[in-house]
Amino acid sequence: MSRGLLRYARLNRRQLITFALASAVINGIITASVGAWLAQTYNTYQSRRQAIAAIAHLVYERRTRAGMVASAIRRNAEVEEVRHRKQAYDEAYVDWNKNMMLNLFAIREAAGDLNVSSLEPVFEDYLVSALADIDRCITKAYDARIANADAKAILEQCRMPELHQYVLDCGATFTNELYKMTQLTFVPFTGEFAKTKALAEQRIRGFCVEKALAPAPAAPSSPDMPTASAPAPQPAAASTSAISAPTK
Repeated sequence: MSRGLLRYARLNRRQLITFALASAVINGIITASVGAWLAQTYNTYQSRRQAIAAIAHLVYERRTRAGMVASAIRRNAEVEEVRHRKQAYDEAYVDWNKNMMLNLFAIREAAGDLNVSSLEPVFEDYLVSALADIDRCITKAYDARIANADAKAILEQCRMPELHQYVLDCGATFTNELYKMTQLTFVPFTGEFAKTKALAEQRIRGFCVEKALAPAPAAPSSPDMPTASAPAPQPAAASTSAISAPTK
């Protein structure tokens, strides 16, 4: 019967073998290509997730260690404890700054942008800026504590509690939305990523931009502190003709 089918299809044995070999080669190429694409997609997903996890780790570590320094200052802890916590904070500060460009690259990759992502200015101008404000506040308060000055007043003046909470809200939203954008999917060209990205940008701006803290007001001068009096107005310069020539 099989020979009859071959005769009916006008195929000889050599043609059948050639067709089978060609089909096997094509199937192998397709299978290898699909397998390589799936492996690359999964590896990209893993690297993006690890990069976002690293950003979250650095944000929370720096925020937590800054809060520990502020806590030690508020409760009048021993100077050695304050120094130990400040040293740990400085290490987190160094780790943050040496990974700054890697963080920007991770944001760019998670957002699917080849050049600068629209989320990078929000990250630098708001989250990074708030962390810099915390650093200035902590450093100034620490120096005052070492000098036995009023460090608590400095923490209140630079609004450390509000900055600490803002970094938590903005940082948590930022990393959470980046995490969502790195969701693993094997179905391309559906437009779902664009929707996820637009919603992520909206939420990030809602917590980081719209809820950003206003600049701290300038500290009023103490009434007990003498202020420099304004210089007395100087008389107008006399005309050239009115100036007598100097005597020898």
